[in-house]
Amino acid sequence: MPTIRRWPLLGLLILLLPMVGLAQALTESQYQALNNDILVVNQAEFAAMVAASDYAAITAKYNLQAVPDFWVWRTQIAEKELYEATAYDGSSWNWTTYIGQSVQERDGWALMNRPGTINPSLPQVRGAFDKIFSGTGASATQRAYLYAISKRQALRGEALFANTTGGNGQVATPALLVVVGYLSFQDVFYALTGHRP
Repeated sequence: MPTIRRWPLLGLLILLLPMVGLAQALTESQYQALNNDILVVNQAEFAAMVAASDYAAITAKYNLQAVPDFWVWRTQIAEKELYEATAYDGSSWNWTTYIGQSVQERDGWALMNRPGTINPSLPQVRGAFDKIFSGTGASATQRAYLYAISKRQALRGEALFANTTGGNGQVATPALLVVVGYLSFQDVFYALTGHRP
């Protein structure tokens, strides 16, 4: 009987195996940068953890919010969040402003959001904010909100790999994400040992 129960679990694992390849992997140069950040740049902070082979503790440090704050453009915002969230600066969506836009501007906005999400890290998306909500007054306030909701503070690992050629990570000049999300134990282990766990 226990053997029969294992078959559904084995089948599920076989079905999920191809999805493992969909996870974002670091490049060799990124692993080298992580190695250098741990062993050289932040040697004093990580020396005891490296000596103890405490890769989980090192990973946890890279998955905390970067200090000092490091701002990046978000790569995905759901349409619902645009309408319901409050940005870091306290601003929010204004339906009266949206309703006051021209038919063409409202059509452009609807078309842009048709997939259900937008990627404000792309300059053409931010350019659409400027075109659809151009002008001063209420339109400028709505545009400022869209810019505010399009930024977030990066994790330490994200900040390490961020592209700063177009922005230096300040709130007014966000950087672009290259690696999105948490680093894994395997990432840190491989960066420090050169072996896969």
